[in-house]
Amino acid sequence: MDGNPTHVTFRQIAKASGLGIATVSYALRNHPKIPAATIARVHAAAEKMGYRPNPRVAALMAHIRRARPVATGERIAFIWLARPEPYLRMHQGAKQRAEQLGYELQDFALRDRVRDPARLERILRTRRITGIVFSPLDAGESSFALDWDWSRFSPAIIGNAVCTPELHHAGHHHFGGMRLAVQKLVAGGRRRIAAIVEHEVNERARRAWSAAFLEHHPSRGSARRWLQAIDAIDARNLRRWLATMKPDALITTRDMLLRLEAAGLSLRGEIADTVLLNWTPTAREYGGIDQCEEIIAAHAVDLVVGQLHRNECGAPEHVKMLLFPGKWVESVRAPVSV
Repeated sequence: MDGNPTHVTFRQIAKASGLGIATVSYALRNHPKIPAATIARVHAAAEKMGYRPNPRVAALMAHIRRARPVATGERIAFIWLARPEPYLRMHQGAKQRAEQLGYELQDFALRDRVRDPARLERILRTRRITGIVFSPLDAGESSFALDWDWSRFSPAIIGNAVCTPELHHAGHHHFGGMRLAVQKLVAGGRRRIAAIVEHEVNERARRAWSAAFLEHHPSRGSARRWLQAIDAIDARNLRRWLATMKPDALITTRDMLLRLEAAGLSLRGEIADTVLLNWTPTAREYGGIDQCEEIIAAHAVDLVVGQLHRNECGAPEHVKMLLFPGKWVESVRAPVSV
């Protein structure tokens, strides 16, 4: 079509495709109330005419959508890839952000990824749900794959797991979190800083924990001696290692701390400072990194909604990774001075 493509209107597209203006408007947003064949027909007509959305109009409609009640029928799927219990804070953050943007979050489970994927894909297509937020994986997993027709979906995943095909991510900045933990301990006068972290989680985070620890440790030349990235706990060897290194601070995670204590390695009172890389309000006796999981989940919803507003579907050619470093939280028992 001749002329500036930004001047192509819904009315012109409606006339070319033989549909109503409202139908064209909904179809260009891949609204679930519009049949897939009609959506494809409208998109084909718009593409042929050189239509480009007006960003000011899109911003206005997003504002209107945020202001109206959630019960509009427009939904985003929240698909559980793991047990819900560790990630309820994330789910709440995703739900709140979806509602702020005018969407309803609907939960689905995909724990059995051998038998369930095809059935769940059919359910989503039948219910005309296009936007998808995937939960993180269980702690012991680092990757997953889904053989879906991704051209029908606008997806994003919470966390740093490797997925096939690769999707947009919103996750914790593990390198930034570990760096902040080391810096706070050094500022508090600690020099013999040790770290015990899960090998699987470190690998899933592209070895960001170990990289930051080795780079920012106060004894950089010998930092590797102060790091244990493990999955199985050998209590005898760890006890020997701790006795040899005599750390004045330990960086670890909630789960690892519990596993160490279950193996008979109670560190309370033996190390001056223990900080957690995944601090939560239930661990106030420790300092550490609050990953702000609700913000991470909100970022994942933003990634999905952005695709919906831009009429983008499918596995992305250029993957976005939104990483949030979290914030430092002092221990209520023995705060690290700055």
